[in-house]
Amino acid sequence: MGKKELKVSLFLAWRSLIRGNRSSTVMTVIIIALCFTNMIFLPGLFNGIGQSITTQLVDYEVGNVLVSPRAGDQYITDLDATLDLINHMPGVERATPHYTRGATLKSGDRILSVGVRAISPSDEKYVSPLYTKMIAGTYLGDGDTGEIIMGKTVAGDASVRQEDEFQPSLGGVRIGDSITIEYGNGYTKDYRVKGIYFTGWSQADGTVYTTMSDMELVEGQALDRADYITVKAKPGYSEKYIKDELQSYGVSQDVQTTSDLLAKGMGRALQSFAIINLVSLIVSIVITTVVLFIVITIKTINSRKQIGILKAIGVDKTVIMHSYGLQVIILALFGIIIGITITSLLGLYMSLHPIVTPEWSAVLYLTPIDMLTNSLILFGAAVVAGYVPAWRVAGEDIQKIMRA
Repeated sequence: MGKKELKVSLFLAWRSLIRGNRSSTVMTVIIIALCFTNMIFLPGLFNGIGQSITTQLVDYEVGNVLVSPRAGDQYITDLDATLDLINHMPGVERATPHYTRGATLKSGDRILSVGVRAISPSDEKYVSPLYTKMIAGTYLGDGDTGEIIMGKTVAGDASVRQEDEFQPSLGGVRIGDSITIEYGNGYTKDYRVKGIYFTGWSQADGTVYTTMSDMELVEGQALDRADYITVKAKPGYSEKYIKDELQSYGVSQDVQTTSDLLAKGMGRALQSFAIINLVSLIVSIVITTVVLFIVITIKTINSRKQIGILKAIGVDKTVIMHSYGLQVIILALFGIIIGITITSLLGLYMSLHPIVTPEWSAVLYLTPIDMLTNSLILFGAAVVAGYVPAWRVAGEDIQKIMRA
């Protein structure tokens, strides 16, 4: 089809939309917009959940790279030398140790078993944003002893009855309160609550943090060991690069990236998300194609007399077919633009009001590539749905069309 015929087809398509049933046109655009939103919303939500879990795991549990004890060992020993080696490696922002002791917390008539995690607060700031999540009180200092910070889940809410709690707590502990901690080795001590934090990550919010200095008092000796070391990568350095460097520099402990850990612990769940996303996309495409096919078929059949007149005055059937196909393309473009707007607004709303569960919080995770890919898929479905009925009617005999 030449440029002249294309202009004629475009003119006929636009005039038909302008002079046609406006309610039908608007409804078709809305249908396309909602189909686009449906195509991208569920995959975006599942991607958001996956990204949220990954981010929270990195931020509050393992960092970009996790260094664990060798097989058969309970702890990483010679801690100072290991940290010094890791922190001087290229690409490493900071490495920080974690050491956890099982303990029983007592406050009033409440008793709660939790893990007390010892950290180096100043180093932890480079690896984890925990210090930014304080909702009351202040973060720990390196030399603090006799003070702890705890998650909101552990502190509890005094306005909630014990039998109505979703998770056991201390029933509403506040800043400055004194609680008793009994460690598994028999050491008992009263601690002052210095801060309460909330991250939205259940494992972190169900933990009590103290300093390595304080944990040395619990153990009764200098603490030159750790359960594991979390490593933060500098911007521009990949997790795999850090892992390879650690191993090449002679770090003999077990070294795993976040991706390694997710593949083991979350692999099946993420695969399930991918399957659900694919099924959702296929169903959305089928629904969109069928709905548009029905709408355009009805529109084309109702315009059969007009098509017959156009053919009778000598308008080529290719021009007629393209005029109806272009109508669908124009409607699809408007629908996709509105769909992108709706989805972007939903993404903005969910970034301000994320979905929060006891295990994770999630937003709508959308990328320009997702938007472009779904737009092209929907556009292709619209073209197919528009041209097929137009081609069938445009190819019919003039007398048959006029009698109909």
